[in-house]
Amino acid sequence: MRIAIALAFVVACNSNDVTRTLGARCDKTSECDDRCLVPSGEFPGGFCTVDCVSSGECPGGADCVDREGGVCLFTCTGDDSCMFLGDGWKCHTEKLKADPSKEVSVCRGG
Repeated sequence: MRIAIALAFVVACNSNDVTRTLGARCDKTSECDDRCLVPSGEFPGGFCTVDCVSSGECPGGADCVDREGGVCLFTCTGDDSCMFLGDGWKCHTEKLKADPSKEVSVCRGG
């Protein structure tokens, strides 16, 4: 019971909104506004996202990273800030799509 309450508190306090545009679980693109990164070790439960070239094309709280041809992923400050996405999500460093010489921390599996 305490874990459920703590998880609800973390979800409620997280500023990132999970939507069909960014963050919702999915199995196919028709379940998202733009694109589904199908369930895998890197995207547990699937992940709705937006194709991008720069972070300005991403919803708030996300950056455009150089994965899958350029996709928006939620930014993070540590593994705890990815808990709202569910089990298996961690904070990882990725290269920015627009400038691969720069890195940002984003939520993804593994």
